[in-house]
Amino acid sequence: MTRNKKEDERYGYGKFKPSCLQWMNSIRWFVFWQCVINFVDGFMVYGVISVIIPALEKRYDLSSSKSGLISSANDFGAFVILIFVGYFGERRHKPRIMGVGISLLAFGSLLFSLPQFIGGRYAYTVSDSYNNTDNVCNQKNTTGASCSSTSMDIKDNYKTYYAMFIVGQMFLGIGAVPVYTIGLTYLDENCKQKLTSFYTGVIFASGSIGSAVGFVVGGNLLNIFVDANTLDVTTIPLTPSDPQWVGAWWIGIVIAVPAFILISFPIHGYPRRLPGYKELQKERKSEAYDNNSEEITAQPSFGKKLKDFPKSIQLLAKNPTFILVTLSSVCETLLVSGVTTFGSKIAQQLFNIDLATAGTVIGAISIPGAGGGMVFGGYMVKKLKLRLRGIIYFCCVCMCFAAVLAPSFLMTCPSQPVAGISTSYRLGEKIDLVSSCNLHCHCTTAGYEPICDLNKTVYFSPCHAGCTDTVLLNGTKSYADCSCISANKNVVVAVSGNCSEDCNWFYVFCGLLFFLLWFTFATMSPIVTTTFRCVSQKQRSFAFAIQCLAARLLGTTPGPMFLGAIIDSTCDLWQDTCGKKGSCWIYRKYDLVTSLMTWWICVKIIGIVFLLFAAKLYKPCTESIEVKPEKSTLNEKQNMSVLKQANGEVIEIYMKGTMNCILTFFHNQITEK
Repeated sequence: MTRNKKEDERYGYGKFKPSCLQWMNSIRWFVFWQCVINFVDGFMVYGVISVIIPALEKRYDLSSSKSGLISSANDFGAFVILIFVGYFGERRHKPRIMGVGISLLAFGSLLFSLPQFIGGRYAYTVSDSYNNTDNVCNQKNTTGASCSSTSMDIKDNYKTYYAMFIVGQMFLGIGAVPVYTIGLTYLDENCKQKLTSFYTGVIFASGSIGSAVGFVVGGNLLNIFVDANTLDVTTIPLTPSDPQWVGAWWIGIVIAVPAFILISFPIHGYPRRLPGYKELQKERKSEAYDNNSEEITAQPSFGKKLKDFPKSIQLLAKNPTFILVTLSSVCETLLVSGVTTFGSKIAQQLFNIDLATAGTVIGAISIPGAGGGMVFGGYMVKKLKLRLRGIIYFCCVCMCFAAVLAPSFLMTCPSQPVAGISTSYRLGEKIDLVSSCNLHCHCTTAGYEPICDLNKTVYFSPCHAGCTDTVLLNGTKSYADCSCISANKNVVVAVSGNCSEDCNWFYVFCGLLFFLLWFTFATMSPIVTTTFRCVSQKQRSFAFAIQCLAARLLGTTPGPMFLGAIIDSTCDLWQDTCGKKGSCWIYRKYDLVTSLMTWWICVKIIGIVFLLFAAKLYKPCTESIEVKPEKSTLNEKQNMSVLKQANGEVIEIYMKGTMNCILTFFHNQITEK
């Protein structure tokens, strides 16, 4: 019997458990592979997919609300199995379940990339050998030709491709559930209690770094034309700075498929429990909320049958600390999921940069910002030896700093006036995209091809400027005979482009974004540690699954859709293809930044309030009794241990006092008003 138990703790596959593989059989190597999994998952889901969302909008005529649903679909699949995996997975072979989940991540990535390979080429309005059209003023009505049955059939296929994106994301969500639920509980039960937060921070940081690398790689891949695999890109008249350019969004996703398959093999080899598991359980001290959960769940048969499920729900429902911490995590995921999805698009709109630059810069900032913040949060909990209340107050302080930095969104680069949208074509005329000077041109908003005149006024397209002649001067596409700009014939009056100029505010924003990400992500691993500590040991996987379900249902699912709706509400001009609304071409910057700032501050304040109540209502199972041993019986190491514990308690008291002072100040201000 002893021999079988030892065999169960060996690393390997089935009966193949050679001694040469046992160097992998430790918590540190498990953390390493968990970091690799999170890195690739972050690279794929929160990096590449997030940065390519604007490209998908242009390629498949999607609004921000619809593209936000693509990001949210990652949670739809997770809803199906989160509770099941969290409840039954606690007493099952966790690494094997994780291995199956990683295989599903590979399948989801493959499905997400399929529309590129089964669909046709990308069509745009600039003239070339493929499209054979000119986006200039043409007195003959060509709308009917552009809306032919063939074109409409292609547009109808977009619905099928959109469904593939949704289903692919669902499989990505299903596959990630075991990694982020039972994977972390497997870590917690096989390491020292004080190291859980630090290891969790390192794992989350690897996912954040993966997201940042995904932003950088995905952003740079967008410099490659979307159909580079089927045509000669030298024949394409577009450049990455053109509004109609669509980059190779699919390459980064294809890269992730073999990566997931390879990673699943090392995880399958880990045993049900690592060596030293029993000794670690004896050293643990419970900080669970006092609702008799430890005694009830300690029964050997509890949790093995479905009949115990209602009781498990009841125990968590009677734990106000767990409920309020979960609601606070919902607020954080609501913000993070929205900004992650539309971060590159927001940067593009606010600072007049292309998507590739936006993705690269945001990715470069996220590595030290978000990744460093996660490690910082986990390290501070370990270094200060914070107890549960201290961890909650630490999260409150970080969230306060992140809320104070919200005005960073107000920094924008100035926009040039757009004729027919923000200014009139001619003095005295009303502001309308269709005016007397281009009424005969039969222009559409199917494609955005801005041109800039000598007065730095932007026109939506050469057609809307009334231009009938195109010339090439010094390699720059220029336009003449433009009825909305000048009455002079055969005179070049505009060039291709949107008049944008370099703006130093972008670099200031990047510096503030670093600190905003740092303090936002510094709360992630402490929140997980708080969840593990405030519930009984046997309910950790289930409690974390419930928390993930709530965070996905109320946070990451509505987050992209909610922020997408906010962005759409500031749209000035929509794409119109054959009477169907597509993506937005032009936004109102002031409305966009004020909406972003208000949304960020309000959600942060709500999250802080939840945490303060969680700390206030927390009631541990047994109040710790401080024993003061005689100095003569203590050795030097014990003295240092007592001193560090005291320092941790002092920090906890200080944080609590600080938050009370802040609340008192705001209460007095409100009372006076």
